[in-house]
Amino acid sequence: MVTENYSMRLDAERRRKLQSIATKQDRDLAYIIRKAIDEYIERHGDE
Repeated sequence: MVTENYSMRLDAERRRKLQSIATKQDRDLAYIIRKAIDEYIERHGDE
């Protein structure tokens, strides 16, 4: 799979919450964000 970089801005509270989830799951922040995007696509991909 070819990947591309994408930049986005998060407010401090969202960033903190995502980082907390990543830490609890022993994952990096990028992994958590990719999984969230995957779930969103799965839920809304056929609209």
